[in-house]
Amino acid sequence: MKTNRIILAISVLCFSLLATGCGEPLYELTSEEEDIISLYASKAVAKFNENQVVGIANARVKKGELDEDYVPDEEDQTDDEAVGEENTGETIDSETGEVIPPQSESEENVEAQSEEGAQEQTQEDTSVEGGYSFTNAVDIAGVDFTCSKFDVSSDYKTSSFYMKPASGKKYLVLYIDAENTTDGTIDFKEYSGRTYSLSLNGGEKSKAQVTLLPNDLSSYKGTMAGKEKKSFVIVFSFSNSAVENISSVELFVTNEGSTRGAEVKPL
Repeated sequence: MKTNRIILAISVLCFSLLATGCGEPLYELTSEEEDIISLYASKAVAKFNENQVVGIANARVKKGELDEDYVPDEEDQTDDEAVGEENTGETIDSETGEVIPPQSESEENVEAQSEEGAQEQTQEDTSVEGGYSFTNAVDIAGVDFTCSKFDVSSDYKTSSFYMKPASGKKYLVLYIDAENTTDGTIDFKEYSGRTYSLSLNGGEKSKAQVTLLPNDLSSYKGTMAGKEKKSFVIVFSFSNSAVENISSVELFVTNEGSTRGAEVKPL
């Protein structure tokens, strides 16, 4: 038995030695390959060197450039000088160093028309109206909404959830009471396209934070039975300075290109 174990150990050792390779020697570059790499590297550095006189250089190695008797063509020198001149009206490709041909007037007109159309479309899709009640701003048929209070804190936590804002920011949380005034069930999935944002003291709007809270109104996709009441929250993030002296709070609800604003007046 002991002999068998020794034989087995020797067999495993021999197999390991046979299966172990010695590796391949490192690849040695020829002098020509070293010259190609050196030239390309120097051009790549010069390509983004803002202090050089010529300007952007084409990093590609030209045919015959590695030969000792290589002399640049006059055409090549002219191109390099043109790159370094100012106000030439030419656009240089930062990757290849080549001149990008100018656009025709028709192409420029098409781009200008596209930009104007996009601006007009944006203006049409972003009509903002203020002065709505909280219920009318949220605009979910059959549901009355009331903001009971808002709270500013350095974090937000429940018995099973915890959130902490980015450095230099705090959370402003709206606490909202909702009541289904109808006898039927209301499915909030039908209203999932709404987005919520908040403005403090008439300043820039901050979009609602994405949370996994089951009662987050901005992402709630459950239902409310007839005459049922629920409590919701919406969490926003603002800089520390923005929440120091709050004089006014306005909620904006955007749906299908139209935005409704409502002043938040806690009970």
